[in-house]
Amino acid sequence: MSVSLSTLAGRWAGTVTHDGEVDDYAVTFQEDGSLVVVTQKSTGAGSWTPTGDETFEFFLREDFNTDFTQISPTGSRAAYIKIAFEARLAGDGKFTGKGKAVVHGTDDTVIYSTDAETDAHRVP
Repeated sequence: MSVSLSTLAGRWAGTVTHDGEVDDYAVTFQEDGSLVVVTQKSTGAGSWTPTGDETFEFFLREDFNTDFTQISPTGSRAAYIKIAFEARLAGDGKFTGKGKAVVHGTDDTVIYSTDAETDAHRVP
């Protein structure tokens, strides 16, 4: 299956694994190359683009909800995360990916970064 702007369009549910934790998320890929993501702790937006026959990359910024206090492994309060993933689409309505999450504090400084992996499936 070749990745195109219409291939990924729609809603997907997945998990992201980082630092021994697993977080659930829902992402909606739009045909215009934009995306929106929602978790229990945050909401975010970004963009995605096809990079090959079965591959794509996506970038996003997730802002932590104001009623949620996220403390980084370094002990600092986190305000938002910038995430970059390289992903591979599977023919069975799934994708996997690896990337980097860079956590920013309330003063916009980088307080932590970590590797992350994701698995997701299309929501009918």
